[in-house]
Amino acid sequence: MGRDKMILLSSIIEKFEEKFFNKYKTAVLPSHKKALLAMKQCRKESGPHMLARCTNDNCRRHSYIPHSCGHRNCPHCQNHESRQWIENQLNKQLPAQYYLLTFTLP
Repeated sequence: MGRDKMILLSSIIEKFEEKFFNKYKTAVLPSHKKALLAMKQCRKESGPHMLARCTNDNCRRHSYIPHSCGHRNCPHCQNHESRQWIENQLNKQLPAQYYLLTFTLP
């Protein structure tokens, strides 16, 4: 599925936010509301922007780039970090066949 066809989390939040809060208003923590608000504004054209300019002296191009929310649960913001984490874990693999079992003792 191409990136242009991917449904953005912000559009889902916008569509269902009112119904969600009406149904679960007593159960939603302030931290959850804050996270949803941050992800709703993430990389939106209507949100804050930063000015990016070309570093080449001969080039005078500039563009406005929407801000990312940076929230740890935001799939857009954390995609790069999670890919790096997976890559680091794969680099730690032993050059042999093995199984990793994790269990908790009482």
